[in-house]
Amino acid sequence: MKSRILEKGTQLFFRYGVKSVTMDAIAADLGISKKTIYQHFPDKDSMVLQVVEIFVQQDEVKWAELDKQFPNVIEKMFKSFEMMKEMLSQMDPRLLFEIEKYFPNAYKVFRDYNEKGIHAYLINDFKKGIQFGYFRRDIDVELLARLRMAEVGLAFKPDFYPNNKLSLYETQLTLMDIFMRGILTEKGLTLYNSYQNNLKS
Repeated sequence: MKSRILEKGTQLFFRYGVKSVTMDAIAADLGISKKTIYQHFPDKDSMVLQVVEIFVQQDEVKWAELDKQFPNVIEKMFKSFEMMKEMLSQMDPRLLFEIEKYFPNAYKVFRDYNEKGIHAYLINDFKKGIQFGYFRRDIDVELLARLRMAEVGLAFKPDFYPNNKLSLYETQLTLMDIFMRGILTEKGLTLYNSYQNNLKS
């Protein structure tokens, strides 16, 4: 039952944000009593925390799998966007902002993962890209990793682009495209364009 509650909570939080989804709404959607939920989670904070912890664990596994399957960093980047497309297309853009504002314990898990996990993955990818001649040799990989992380986070902030007509997925794809074109070599750009054309087709 606990796993069912977590699965439903994750689904609703991602679709509508964590603030507007109540324990009553989760219970009603599952066809169970709110009391049953409280037998597994003492409060909403603990549920959101576990949702984030599971998301982080699953994301770590996905990164590891991508590394094994796609040694080419440009191909890996496009494959990661293909994997994220469904999630980003259905995600409420306010989700991360609301977790940061209302659920500090859960946000700390996400922030720590960004700092220790995503940051390291990005640096490793930038170094690989330089090694294979896809990225410029004069880039500062530490600075670029932090810039890319900040760029991804910006798209989740409600005041970043209030009149944005693009979906969250389209916004992230556009930001990534602008970022990549600043660090690609001629060799890297040729390969990047071929993958981008495949993504659009």
